[in-house]
Amino acid sequence: MEPQSKWVIGERGISQIMRTSTIKPRIDCARDAVDRVLDMLVKKKFDLNRTNLNLYRLCDGGSDPLKALEINIKLELETSYAIESLRQVRRSLDSVVGLGNIPSMLSPAISLVRVVRSRMHSLMPSVDFDLGELSLLLSGIIVDSAHLAGTNLDFERANIESQRLLDEAKLIADSKLYKQFPNLDFL
Repeated sequence: MEPQSKWVIGERGISQIMRTSTIKPRIDCARDAVDRVLDMLVKKKFDLNRTNLNLYRLCDGGSDPLKALEINIKLELETSYAIESLRQVRRSLDSVVGLGNIPSMLSPAISLVRVVRSRMHSLMPSVDFDLGELSLLLSGIIVDSAHLAGTNLDFERANIESQRLLDEAKLIADSKLYKQFPNLDFL
């Protein structure tokens, strides 16, 4: 058995990319992670939507189908909100053009990912690990790029921008669901 350096990581995958790669491969890995989570969320939303449409057709004023529809619509709304928020993260990743703008473009994305992770934790635990890894990956990219470019991180501006992006995602998710179920007043 050959002695192995303690600095070499034997496992492959996202954890190795997070620790040993330059910034570009980590940004690509973050894009892949966002796409993977988005795929899971879109499938979940599609299933919820199909169920909600069936429940909506069954509603005749009775309280049982209406209560089940209300619960499912709230779950679909949360899932839509997560999807729209992660699409904002994906847009941020796509708009990176150089080392100098990484901290300003991606700093709000960390907050978006963390909010989505906390909101989806109890609703869809299967995405929790992936969102946690994505948050760590984005944090490392931002810190390393700010260090290399000699820029400062402005968390106040990042928090203001992330709140704006979260509000925009909520507005988009709400309008899509209100458009689909216009006669429901409990949303």
